Amino acid sequence: MRWVLLIVLAASVAEAGPIVEIQAHTQVSITAVNQRENGMVEVRGRLTDKLTGDGIANERVYVTLGGQKASHFTFQDGSFAIELPAPPGPVDVTLEYRGGSRLEKADAVTMHTDPAKTPVRIEIVKTQEDPTGARIRTDAVGESEGNLSVPVELAVAPVGTEVWKTLRVVTSGTEAVLTRTEAGGPGTHRLRALFTGDETHQPGSQIVSIELTSGTTTSMSLSSKSLAYEDELVVTGRVIDDDGKPVAQAAVTLKSGDRRLAQGATNDDGRYRFEVEAEIIGQGDAIGIQVDTDPGTSFIRPSHADPVVIKIAPPQPVPVSWTVAAFVATVLAAGGFFAARTKPWRRLRRPAPPADVPSEEGEIEQVKGGLVVAKPGVVATLRRPNDEGFAGVVRDTVRGRPIAEAVVSVVLGSEERETRTAADGSFAIENLGPGDWRAEVAAPGHVTERFAVSIPHRGELRGVRVDLVPVRERVFQLYRRAAEPVLPEARLWGIWSPRQIVDHVRSRRPSPALADLTDFVEEVYFSPRVAAESLLGEAGARVDRAIGERARPPAR
Repeated sequence: MRWVLLIVLAASVAEAGPIVEIQAHTQVSITAVNQRENGMVEVRGRLTDKLTGDGIANERVYVTLGGQKASHFTFQDGSFAIELPAPPGPVDVTLEYRGGSRLEKADAVTMHTDPAKTPVRIEIVKTQEDPTGARIRTDAVGESEGNLSVPVELAVAPVGTEVWKTLRVVTSGTEAVLTRTEAGGPGTHRLRALFTGDETHQPGSQIVSIELTSGTTTSMSLSSKSLAYEDELVVTGRVIDDDGKPVAQAAVTLKSGDRRLAQGATNDDGRYRFEVEAEIIGQGDAIGIQVDTDPGTSFIRPSHADPVVIKIAPPQPVPVSWTVAAFVATVLAAGGFFAARTKPWRRLRRPAPPADVPSEEGEIEQVKGGLVVAKPGVVATLRRPNDEGFAGVVRDTVRGRPIAEAVVSVVLGSEERETRTAADGSFAIENLGPGDWRAEVAAPGHVTERFAVSIPHRGELRGVRVDLVPVRERVFQLYRRAAEPVLPEARLWGIWSPRQIVDHVRSRRPSPALADLTDFVEEVYFSPRVAAESLLGEAGARVDRAIGERARPPAR
């Protein structure tokens, strides 16, 4: 009997499969080394999550100073302070974190400094916006001397990287301009100010995130300013930022007064194109046409093209007898056939709104989110728009499950309305004023969706479905560009599980950039922590580096 039990237990363990545990990456930093009384030196520093920058509490760190070693547990914000005896003069300070059950070991940091010198605190202040970027001031503050006038080196790097680009050396206390061109365009960037120290002062540095904003310019060109009622109006144009660079994937809307005629997005070159039938615009001698642009980001401001007045001629009359004859002939010839084949009486039932239609589950390639509007009833299409509400459900586009506590907000001018979804993902916002509201749906761990809703409507905004794509799924799809060429066959991407793909790429001993990207994707995709939407920018940059490294010829 005991042998039977052992065999059953062994089989159960074999079927269970391996247990995968993801450890978070960490980093340590030394913030100050100060000379104290009785030959003691105080070392201060911090332990943080390398991915998010958050402090890590209650973890043991080790400091080595002049042959003496001591340890201390970090405080709630990840900081610590340790005092050690040390001989006079310059010393080497080493800070270590050896990892834990859920935390990875950090790279050790070593600093050579003289504790007797005055510690210097570096501060970076954004004073005001500038047409080319932002004006900043770097202050150097001595612990007992106040503001100092010392040389400070400025450098910039993309968010999530340590690839620093040196800009210039400035004098602390003076202003300098950080341009979008030297930083790599509008958006959030890391800015570092470094003071290397002198005969009486210790080195000091600070790294901050700074957002550089830009305006946009929208151009518009029409195929004609005078059209027949049966013609088609073609509208083209381009959206560029203040530096003359194209703005890609910006939402563009073609409008006539308060009416929205068409919507779209710019391509990678910032260009757009609309084709609208003249009868949709309507007949008139002075009809204003305009294109509005909304880049959808906080650091690129919206704009609109200069309005253009067009003329659309009245429709040409058609003899009534011809219309009646054509109608009767069509009904008699095809009515019976189509009635027998299509059974139109079955279509009298109103289709279920998108909110009641389940999403597809189990499809790895399904990563598209967005708004799915309802189809108004026949009677509603015959009436003028009179519905002033916006209601539906928010779902995870991969699992098809409702998302609770998602934030649904709509903005029109200075007016903003906001609500949160219930446990079943439902939401409703009533009594909205007329106009084109900018809607945004956001939930932790998902990619935010932005779109426009036109109020009033004929019922298409009742029972809508908003699909949100999980951030980890979007990161894994970005990973495909770099990892798919390494697979034995391209078709395996849709067959293998994400774990099989990651394990195969790692087993191939890929290039350093692809290996670093694989570690990053593994942590984001398999970690139990909620993936932040801000990781998408870092994921795209790592993918580009991995692809670029593969494209470069090997070194000779």
